[in-house]
Amino acid sequence: MSWFFVPFKITFAFPLLKRDLLNKFFQIPLVRFLSSVQVALPMILILAALLATGTILESLYTASIAKRFVYGTWWFDAFLLLLGINVLGSALSRYPWKKHQTGFVITHLGILCVLAGSYITQQWGTDGQIALAEGSQGLVFQEDKPILSCQVGSSPAKRIAAGFPFLEPRPSFPFSYTVAPEASLKVDRFFLNAQKVTGAIPASAGQSGTLALHLKLQSSFVQQDDWLFLGKESYDRVDLGPASVLLVSRDSWKSRLAKEAKSLPENALVLIASPDGIKAKTRKHGVWGEAQTVKIGQSLSTGWMDMQFEIAEQMKRAVPDISYAASPLVSQREPQPALHFEASEGQARAEGWLGFEDQMEFSLGGQDWKVGYGPRQAPLPFAVALQKFKLGLDPGTQNPASYTSEVKVIDLQSGVQTPYTIFMNHPLHQDGYTLYQASYFPGTDGRYTSVFSVGRDPGLLLKYAGALIMVLGIILMFWFKNPAWKKKGTNSNEPDDKADPISA
Repeated sequence: MSWFFVPFKITFAFPLLKRDLLNKFFQIPLVRFLSSVQVALPMILILAALLATGTILESLYTASIAKRFVYGTWWFDAFLLLLGINVLGSALSRYPWKKHQTGFVITHLGILCVLAGSYITQQWGTDGQIALAEGSQGLVFQEDKPILSCQVGSSPAKRIAAGFPFLEPRPSFPFSYTVAPEASLKVDRFFLNAQKVTGAIPASAGQSGTLALHLKLQSSFVQQDDWLFLGKESYDRVDLGPASVLLVSRDSWKSRLAKEAKSLPENALVLIASPDGIKAKTRKHGVWGEAQTVKIGQSLSTGWMDMQFEIAEQMKRAVPDISYAASPLVSQREPQPALHFEASEGQARAEGWLGFEDQMEFSLGGQDWKVGYGPRQAPLPFAVALQKFKLGLDPGTQNPASYTSEVKVIDLQSGVQTPYTIFMNHPLHQDGYTLYQASYFPGTDGRYTSVFSVGRDPGLLLKYAGALIMVLGIILMFWFKNPAWKKKGTNSNEPDDKADPISA
């Protein structure tokens, strides 16, 4: 087995690895300190604490939260770099290596491989999602990298990283970007988790205003304050979980209820607008009550959840005014970010709020602007078609027990289609990408939509190789601690490490 140790008996010809130069280099106090055990031990403890913190954040919230506050921070990268310097310095300080140091050197090489693989993954890895309905196919997925996109007139769209992981914009320190000649976009507020606040303002000339009601709902455990807009989709309904509130016109309320019969809960409140005023009909456990006239400022009972409702204000011709307020993070839910921007072209100004996956179009300085905020879109090198989604239930219940996606992988060059089944712990590996079965949701047409996590880890093989090298190094370290081997080493005429200050 003596051939195994040949590399450790060779004196390298490179000047930087010559022994006298290394001696001088490691006499520098800072280098000696960074390579010392006094630095290594605290760093190992700190690393354990950071990994524990990241694990706790991921279990309490989501992986994106753990990445934002621990794994994706600049100081975590700097810490890993410092750890790598310590490991490399510790190994080089003992050069030229002796036979019994083989395990020590190999273990340190494995650690460096793991750190390098982690850095490669951090910088060039991919993480995202793709959702496919049954019978559909796609090759574009959403990366976990928020961007702010802006297009002015016919100029190319500008895409700006908008995750703000290190420093968040604020009114006293806005982030400004040039998006076109003489046109700029400024972000002056950002909320990692935001609560949408809907207000109402009078419609200006040229705007299509509608009736707006300021609705207040209050009970012993719920307080809701919303504006409802007649005839504006997504602004004419409030969902409270087991109950819903709708604003409809007198002529359309019956057809509206018939249309939304499946999505309307057993408890509901319908506000019916007519030229004579506002009337309210309540539904409790699926049974409708009599209509009653509602006056502004009058508090009435819904008949369910000890809830009281009141129309605090009415505007005959208004448009929604959207803003956002900072909201605490909610456990086991992805944060809902939002940002406030100001666009300028010459002396003209415009501003607005964008929630995640929102977009806005407006005219400014004689040009059309399009501004959007959401995940970055990235293409896969292949297409995926969802053939069928299968949902398994626990016997006698409606609780999901398993879900499986039968897909076809389509080669974009040849068009060859390969069937594959994706389910829990059985992902699809294709062209360096991995697709995991993440979740699903039913559609209104009876078809299911399957959600796949998309990942690409270019540092994976290096991390695996590093782990195997570390295991080999640890085995060799225990091997050389074997008394029989130690006795064999004593009989050989190798110099004693204690006489060598660098090898000690």
